[in-house]
Amino acid sequence: MPSQKKKTPPSLAKKAVQTVSKKAPIASKSAKSVKQVAVRATKQAAANHTPPETLQAQPGADVKKTAPKVNVKVQAKVNGIQLLQLTAKGQKTNDPALKAYQSSKGSMDFSELLDTLCVAQRDPSLQKSSLWGLLTPDFTKRTGLTGQELLSVIGSNPGYGLYYASAHPELEALYHNPWRSPEVTHPEFVALSRRFLKAAGLSDVPVDAISHSSLFATGHLMVGSPAFWEKYIGFVETVFRHVQKNMSPADQEKLFHEPPIPGRMSYLALIVARLLSVFLMLNNSNFRAFKIPLPEQEKAMNTHLRFLREMKDLGLQKKSKWHLAAWVNYRGLYLAHVMGKAWVLKHIQPITPTELHAAVPIAEVHNPYITSMPTFQA
Repeated sequence: MPSQKKKTPPSLAKKAVQTVSKKAPIASKSAKSVKQVAVRATKQAAANHTPPETLQAQPGADVKKTAPKVNVKVQAKVNGIQLLQLTAKGQKTNDPALKAYQSSKGSMDFSELLDTLCVAQRDPSLQKSSLWGLLTPDFTKRTGLTGQELLSVIGSNPGYGLYYASAHPELEALYHNPWRSPEVTHPEFVALSRRFLKAAGLSDVPVDAISHSSLFATGHLMVGSPAFWEKYIGFVETVFRHVQKNMSPADQEKLFHEPPIPGRMSYLALIVARLLSVFLMLNNSNFRAFKIPLPEQEKAMNTHLRFLREMKDLGLQKKSKWHLAAWVNYRGLYLAHVMGKAWVLKHIQPITPTELHAAVPIAEVHNPYITSMPTFQA
C-alpha cells in the first residue's frame, strides 16, 4: 500500500448548507421504456461503506417523523426474535434488548461480521427463532434506533422474511446505485467491483444501472428468518468460492490482504455490504422484505434530496427514460451547486439516456418512503 497520504474529497455535508430552497417540479410525461436486466446467479445462488457525510436538511424542512414507539401490545409478537450485537471479547452490550455475541477473530470489520454471520447461521438455538439478526457495535449510532425500537417496528409490521434499512438515504437520491458512492473515497472501487461480480459468475449490470431506492441497504441492519439466512449465507459463500477460484491474484491481494486507509473501510467490507442489493435482484429472492424507516436519518434529507429520490424511483416505476434522464440532469445541477462543477466532473459518472438501464428488486419490498412499489418480471 503506498505511503503517500491521499487528499480526502470535500465532504458533501460541509457544502450542503449552501443548498438553495427552490423546489423543482417533477414532470409527469413518460417516454420510451427502460430495459430491465435480470441478474443471473451461480448454481446455489451466489448491505459499511464509507459514504459522504449526510447532507443537512434546510431549516424548517417538512420532514415526517415516523419514529417507532414502544408499544406493549406488540411485545407478544417479538418473543421469537433474537437480536445479537457483535462485541469484543469480554465486553457486554449496553442495550438490554440486544444480546452480546463475540467474534472468534475479535475484529469489528464488516467482512469479519460476515464470517461471524456464517457461523451464527448454523447455531441451533437461532434456528428455533422466528427472526434473528447480528448487529454491529455502532448499530444505534448508525441507525438512530435502540434495540427495543427495532423490536417494536418488527412487531408492528409482522410477516416479512427480512427487515433491513439504509442508514444513508441521501445516497439513494444522489447516486446511480449502491456501487457508485465508495468511488469518492476508494479509487478504482467500481472497476474492482465489476471484476469481483464477473469472477463470482454474476452480471456486472448493477454497477452501471440506475437502482431503485429499495436496493440501497446498510449491512449494519439485517434481521431475517432462518429461511432467509439459509439462502443469503449460501449465496454469499458461493460468491466467495467462485471469486477465490476465478479472480486474478493481484485483485485478490487488494481485496483480501491490503490494509485499509486509516479511518476508512476496506474494499472487501464495502463490497460485502453491497451483496444484499444483488441478492434482492435474483430470481430466487421470492420472499417479502420490509425496509425499516429511520426518521433520524430522514431529517438530513432536504427538499431537493427527497425530490431526487422520488424522481428516480418514479422513472423506474414508469419504465420511463424521460424521467430517469430528468433525474440525471437535476442531480447534476444540484451537486454542481453544493459541491462545485470540478467535483462533479471528477466523481460523478457521465451518462446519456441511451445508456440507461434499470435495476429493481425481484423480492417483494415494502418501502415506507414510496407510494407504490414497481413490480417487474426478470
